[in-house]
Amino acid sequence: MSPSALRDASHDFRPDIEGLRGLAVLLVVCFHGGLAWFSGGFIGVDVFFVLSGYLITGLLVAEFQRTSRIDLVRFYGRRAKRLLPAFALMLTVTLGVAAVIYGPDELLGTARAGRSAAVYLSNVFFGREAADYFAAGVKTNPFLHTWSLAVEEQFYLFWPLLVWMGLRGRGSTTPLVWLLTVVSLASLGVCLWTTANTQTFAFYQLPARAWEFGLGGVAQLLSARLRLLPRVAWRAVVLAGLAIVVGSASLIPEGPRFPGALALFPVCGTCLALMGGAALSREGGLRLIAAGPLPALGALSYSWYLWHWPFLVFAAALFPTIGVGGKLLAVGLSLGCAAAGYVLVENPIRYSRTFTIHPGRAIAMAAGIAVCTVGLSTSVVRYSGQLAQVPVLQRIVAVARADISRIPRQRCTPATPSSAVITCNFGDTSSAIRVVLFGDSHAMQWFNSLEDISNLEHWELTTVVKSGCPVPSIDVPDQPPRVVQACNTWRRGAFARIPILRAALVVVASSGGYLEVTGRMNHGTGVTLDQWRSGAAASLAALSPSAAEILWVRDPPMPQGDVPTCVERSLRHGWYPGGDCAMPRADVLFPAAFEAVRAAARGLPNVSFVDLSDVLCGDTSCPVVRMGVLMYKDDSHLTGAFADSLARELETPLVAAIAVGEQHSRNRRTGMRNP
Repeated sequence: MSPSALRDASHDFRPDIEGLRGLAVLLVVCFHGGLAWFSGGFIGVDVFFVLSGYLITGLLVAEFQRTSRIDLVRFYGRRAKRLLPAFALMLTVTLGVAAVIYGPDELLGTARAGRSAAVYLSNVFFGREAADYFAAGVKTNPFLHTWSLAVEEQFYLFWPLLVWMGLRGRGSTTPLVWLLTVVSLASLGVCLWTTANTQTFAFYQLPARAWEFGLGGVAQLLSARLRLLPRVAWRAVVLAGLAIVVGSASLIPEGPRFPGALALFPVCGTCLALMGGAALSREGGLRLIAAGPLPALGALSYSWYLWHWPFLVFAAALFPTIGVGGKLLAVGLSLGCAAAGYVLVENPIRYSRTFTIHPGRAIAMAAGIAVCTVGLSTSVVRYSGQLAQVPVLQRIVAVARADISRIPRQRCTPATPSSAVITCNFGDTSSAIRVVLFGDSHAMQWFNSLEDISNLEHWELTTVVKSGCPVPSIDVPDQPPRVVQACNTWRRGAFARIPILRAALVVVASSGGYLEVTGRMNHGTGVTLDQWRSGAAASLAALSPSAAEILWVRDPPMPQGDVPTCVERSLRHGWYPGGDCAMPRADVLFPAAFEAVRAAARGLPNVSFVDLSDVLCGDTSCPVVRMGVLMYKDDSHLTGAFADSLARELETPLVAAIAVGEQHSRNRRTGMRNP
């Protein structure tokens, strides 16, 4: 997002637009600061996109009508001197701070994101990272907010050509209105389809966002034609638009349904406010947004947006238990930094006579800044590699990110949108005893131990696993409809396939991270305990006839943050407040979730449970490093190396479960009743 298309010397200044900018950045900052009233404040990004489309379209049309051409050098020169100096300053300072406080893995992700941001491709970078199930989380990257700046810069690349095509050889703007409408409708179609099928593309990429700029452009062109209403009516239009925007910030939920059709609300609300403001412009617009603090915030909106996110991310890194009050203090400090940068960096370059008279120099400056920031980011990438060679970090952390399990994921696990049931066989494939591993990625993390045990006991091990698809029969609420449908279809297919495998034992494991638990950080997707219990009951009832015995492995303690990140920081800095990163047992074990599954199994005689909580945790805390081995590869999954070390603890309950299962099978063959 960017509040970057600020007032231009060729346009009359409209304080209501400055107020809309102030409102938009305030919504975004309040959302990132954790204020519950603005749980949908991310729609401030959409407001900025509409504002950019409105202003840039007006600027280009005015220039063409005045000169019969569009001076691209001057256009890009204005954008360069307005945007790049402040952006380069933020990028440089952020990389410097990250190099001081971050560990090597976290620093590498930051530097790679900075390199993408330097050439305005960070939306592509974060779209790819967010789509990777096992990638390090993007939400703690200090350059995450630059994805929207990248979308806006990409918009600047093609929009002048589009406006020129709509105006060329015609004295009317009507063809341009139709052209922008067609482009906007096509982009909206892409947005709706990708939101339902590949939501990360819909959120991050320009083809699914261009309609927001486009409708802003249409609103600009229609503003001059729709001034027949009385002023009191236009005031009502502006108020309605503002109400829609603020209501969207309060009511639209963060999740897989956005942008999609939900984005129409803030976009259309902004268009109404802009068109009404144009009709009221002679009287200064509606005082509600044209006067008071909002226009002042609007003047600083670009700078504040640039700085607020790094301040928040670094504050959370330095103070892991930071609350809403601490976050608000951080964004307040970022506003002071933004004001200083606005006065000392932005305005001097923005109003530089040299760059105004010679816009080509501004473009040359932009090229130089891009080269320098890419070079700086690359240097930090190399520095992170040097840090990773520090023995204590290399021994414990360096391999953790890639240490998932030995299961060949590409061959044995279906892709996210696929519903295909894939089975793979390991261990002694000639054995008469088959063990099936069934579940999501939290079942996959036990593969190493089960393979070791199967090789030792001469069992055949068959996997039926799919990442992101829980064992309980529930619709995961934070996934696009296509993904939810694929998961449910896969689960039903697995229930049909497992009986055919004639397993002696089905080992079941599923992440508890879907459950919404009060006080849990970074986890929970809204699933209630009742939904979890009923979903587990349905799945166990479907599985129960399929095997002699079912063994449900309790989910390990769920960290409240990324474990390798915490360990890297602690090993690098003795002052790091995370200490040894041990987790309070009460905060990371959720007995109610496990008891819900046990309750779901009542009445099913062939279902038993294994609980390794006392192996993984002490009386009051749960460590994250044991015998020099990092236990977690991220904020959820065990490392393969640590899972290997648990084979002995799992072997006894597995052998016992198979013995019970074989006895049940003999009883069924002889007609005896199971005990």
